[in-house]
Amino acid sequence: MPVPAEHREFKRTVDSSQLVDPMPTFRTLSANTGIPVDELVHHALVRWASAGAEALMAIEPQALRDLIDARHREDWTKVAGIIDWLEAGSDRSRLQS
Repeated sequence: MPVPAEHREFKRTVDSSQLVDPMPTFRTLSANTGIPVDELVHHALVRWASAGAEALMAIEPQALRDLIDARHREDWTKVAGIIDWLEAGSDRSRLQS
């Protein structure tokens, strides 16, 4: 299936991720926690899928609009700058200092 131009960068990252096998991590986590691998994989997917909604609640609408506009223009420098700006104001940034 051809990938539309606006999704080619995402497709490139998807292709790159094929070089990594995440299953050893899930098997080790399963062995250490006693939680079945399929439940851990499901949990990871749920967390990943819900992260977008979580971000929408945490980001000011203008910052989100700017981020979306930069992504559509494939202006990765702008995308990185917006993310760095958002991170600078986050609890995570203060904890790493």
